[in-house]
Amino acid sequence: MNEQFTAVPARIGGEQSANSPDIYQAHTVTRDIYGIRAVVRPGNSGGPLLAPSGAVDGMVFAAAVNLNDTGYALTGGEVASDVNAGRAATAQVSTQGCD
Repeated sequence: MNEQFTAVPARIGGEQSANSPDIYQAHTVTRDIYGIRAVVRPGNSGGPLLAPSGAVDGMVFAAAVNLNDTGYALTGGEVASDVNAGRAATAQVSTQGCD
């Protein structure tokens, strides 16, 4: 969408474990997520869910299909190992194929 980052208010509705297919529809995975009340639009996936202090509390990944101003974010704990791996990475990696 090539839009600039715009911070909007969000409220965390609660944490839950969600079962869903992985990105390739090959396996079922369980992820810790937050339901959030916020404007979440297509293209927001991968954006940060920020705490008032500026700390990253999670990563936005989806907008609710049937509810306005509702979305979902992976918890900080859910993405922590990937964040740490990215910080320590020194070699290029493949982005793999897109679906």
